[in-house]
Amino acid sequence: MAKNKMKKTNTIHFGIQRKIVANMTTESWANVPHVTYNYEPDVTEFMIEYKRLNEDCPPEKKVTLNTLMLKIIVEGLKADPIMNSHIEFDRKLVRGEIHTFENIDISMPMVLPSGEMMTINLHNFENKNLDEMVSYIADVNRRVANTNLDEVMFDVSLDNTLTALKQGKIKQTLYRLIGSKTGKHKVKTLSGKEKSNYYKIPENDRLTKHDIEQGTITVSNIGSVYRAQRGETCLLEIVPPQVCAIAVGAVQDKPVVVVNEAGEKEIAIRQVMPLCIAFDHRALDFGEIVPFIKRLDEIFAAPEIIHTWRNTGISEEHMAEIKVEREQREAKYEQSKEREKARKDAEKAAEKARRDAEKARKDAEKAEREAAEKAKKADEKVKKEAEKARKDAEKAERDAAEKAEKARREAEKAKIEAVAKAEKAKRDAEEKARKESEKARKEAEKARAKAAEAKAKAEKARKAAEEIKTDKAEKAAQEAEKEAEKDEAIAEQTEKEANNK
Repeated sequence: MAKNKMKKTNTIHFGIQRKIVANMTTESWANVPHVTYNYEPDVTEFMIEYKRLNEDCPPEKKVTLNTLMLKIIVEGLKADPIMNSHIEFDRKLVRGEIHTFENIDISMPMVLPSGEMMTINLHNFENKNLDEMVSYIADVNRRVANTNLDEVMFDVSLDNTLTALKQGKIKQTLYRLIGSKTGKHKVKTLSGKEKSNYYKIPENDRLTKHDIEQGTITVSNIGSVYRAQRGETCLLEIVPPQVCAIAVGAVQDKPVVVVNEAGEKEIAIRQVMPLCIAFDHRALDFGEIVPFIKRLDEIFAAPEIIHTWRNTGISEEHMAEIKVEREQREAKYEQSKEREKARKDAEKAAEKARRDAEKARKDAEKAEREAAEKAKKADEKVKKEAEKARKDAEKAERDAAEKAEKARREAEKAKIEAVAKAEKAKRDAEEKARKESEKARKEAEKARAKAAEAKAKAEKARKAAEEIKTDKAEKAAQEAEKEAEKDEAIAEQTEKEANNK
């Protein structure tokens, strides 16, 4: 059976940008043990202050939400500098080092006007205020317009290849050269006059490899790519040797558990900004990102601090006014929650009263049905008991008659059995007497026969004694006569007894 063949619609060979991304992300997943944590701060009050931040600002001075989040992340990194680090680890020797940096260089993916993605290194953001960050990013966008993406990326790729060669990775270097310089996968860069003209552009008017080299941490604003999204990032790659990467999601309305003035927990619809924090488990544990999270919690809890991050700063009076306004909003929010709670409580009370009334009605109907059922059962029980008593009386009467008849029959049977037993006893006695008389007669005859025999022996013995005339014979004859007399006496006694019977 022939296999179904899939029909290709198009084939796109990796350009240098996709090659670099593919290589770095593959290295990341091959070597870095990732851990991710999803942080979801309530930014409702923060978003109000963000809108206030741009009031009366000219367009070129307005702070984007992306820039403001970069500043907040920088503040978090200052509180937790271990996240702003690079790692060196030798798996064979199980040796490692973590290098923490003073400068915060943020690697931030940007969507270019062409639709392509490029990761820009935002250098030295640790000491920049919001206006300086706005100017820096605006200058990057200005220079992007004069930049050939393939050319600058090739410079970075070449620099990485030479670094690998210095580290003794000859095989890797050869493979990269073959992959980028041969066949249909060859990277196309500028040449001739076009290249000469491009490099005549001053470096401060275009991006260089310095602008896209590795930073100290990566921050990717996924929310800015599609603001209507309703999801969040759960996993993103850490680009080695960095130890952290952060993805910022879009602001979304979500149900949040809040605590009211009464200390009760309730559900409210609030604005939430999901952040995904990924870290290299070789370098960090969860406890080591907690200071970062706590610092962000502080900022989102008192967001008026963002007004101090501009060139002009803010007066203490204005800051106090903003704080009072926020507290008033929170108070109004609490009041609205209380009114909503009161309304819901009233609705619940009315619903409860309705349910109670309905329950009472059903209980009354049930009680009425149960009473009727009980009365019916009681009446049936009385009838059943009366019928049972009648049947029991009839049965007792029948049982008594049957017992009397049985007793009469048993008496007659006993009488008959007694007569029969008496007759049998009489017959048995007569038969026994007859048998004993016959036995005694036979025994008497036997005794007489024995006596006659004894006499005959005695006579014989006497005659023999006379013939031999010995004392011994005489004595034997005498004993024989005595024995014969004894047997004769026994025979007479036996015959007498038999006659008596």
